Amino acid sequence: MTMQQEPYDEIERLMRESLAQVEKKFSEQDRNDVAEYIEFGEYGVAYELPTFLLDKEQIAYPEALKVAGKIIRRRH
Repeated sequence: MTMQQEPYDEIERLMRESLAQVEKKFSEQDRNDVAEYIEFGEYGVAYELPTFLLDKEQIAYPEALKVAGKIIRRRH
C-alpha cells in the first residue's frame, strides 16, 4: 500500500462502518447509493448523502462518519 492510498483505505473503512451503523434508518435505495459511491471511491458524495439524510431526520452522526468527514476535508 502506498502512502497516497492509505488515507483512502481509511476513509473507505470508516464510511463502510458508518453505513453499517445507520443503514436501518435509510431506504434501500439510499443504502445502495451510498454503498455504490463508496465502492467507486466517490467519498465526498458518499459522505454528503448520509449526512444530509441524518440531518433531515435529526439523527446524530456515527463517530466513524465524523472522522471520515475530517479526513475528506483535509484531503481537499
